[in-house]
Amino acid sequence: MVRAATAAAVALTAVAAAVGIWTVGAVSGPDSAGDGVAETGAGDDGAVPSRGVVRSWDLEHMQGVIDGDDVPGGCQVDFAAVAVEGFPALTPGHEVEFEWIRPENPAAGAEFEFECVQAWPAGQQPVRRPAGFGARAWSVHPDGRIEEEHFTGEPSAPVPVPPRVTGHSVGTVREWNDEQGWGVTESDLTPGGCWAHYSTIVGEGFRTVAVGATVVLDWEQVTDQDGYHYRAARIEQQSG
Repeated sequence: MVRAATAAAVALTAVAAAVGIWTVGAVSGPDSAGDGVAETGAGDDGAVPSRGVVRSWDLEHMQGVIDGDDVPGGCQVDFAAVAVEGFPALTPGHEVEFEWIRPENPAAGAEFEFECVQAWPAGQQPVRRPAGFGARAWSVHPDGRIEEEHFTGEPSAPVPVPPRVTGHSVGTVREWNDEQGWGVTESDLTPGGCWAHYSTIVGEGFRTVAVGATVVLDWEQVTDQDGYHYRAARIEQQSG
C-alpha cells in the first residue's frame, strides 16, 4: 500500500500575481481495505503516529506547522500531506492526529527537524485521495476565496464550495487609526498581525478600539490584505 501523502502528485501554477492553483491527485492503486480511508501507523516508511495542535497555516504557500510532545520545535506539514476530503488545509488551534518522520538528510536551510507525511482532524479518519490518475484543483484568491476548478467540462454532480480558512482567538490591538478606520491586532493564531476594519467592531455609533486593548476576534486567512495574511471578520473589545 502506498501512503496517501507520498503518493500525491502535486503541482503549483501561478495564474496571476497573487492567485495560485493547487492541484492534488493520487497516482496509486486503491487502499488495501478498499474503503477510501488511508491506513495509519508506523509502516514501511517509518512514520511515527502522534497527536498535536496546528500552530499555523500559511494559505499563500499552503503549508503549516504542527506542535506536539513528540516533535519538539514543531513539525512542518505541506498541503499534500493533509488527509481530508476537499480543500487540503488545516486550521490553526485545532487538534490533529498526524504521522511524522525525521529525515536523515534534511534539505539545506530546512527550518524544522520533523516532517509530516500525513495529518487529519483528531477523532476522524484520514481520507485517501481517489485511486487512479485523477486530480482536484483549487484556486486561492488574494481575498481568501477558495474555488474548485474543473478542467474537463461541468462536474457530473454539484461540488460543495470549499470554506475559507478561518479561526477564533483572543488578542490585543497593536495599532489603530481612527481617521482611516482600520488597524492591526495580534494573536498567537495570526502571526504577523491581523488587518481589521472598523465595520467589524461589535457596537453602535462610532466604532473604535484602543491600542493595547484585549479583543476577541473571528478572522479569515487571505493571501494579501494590505500586506497582511489575516483579516478580521468580527472584533469585540473586552471590558475591564
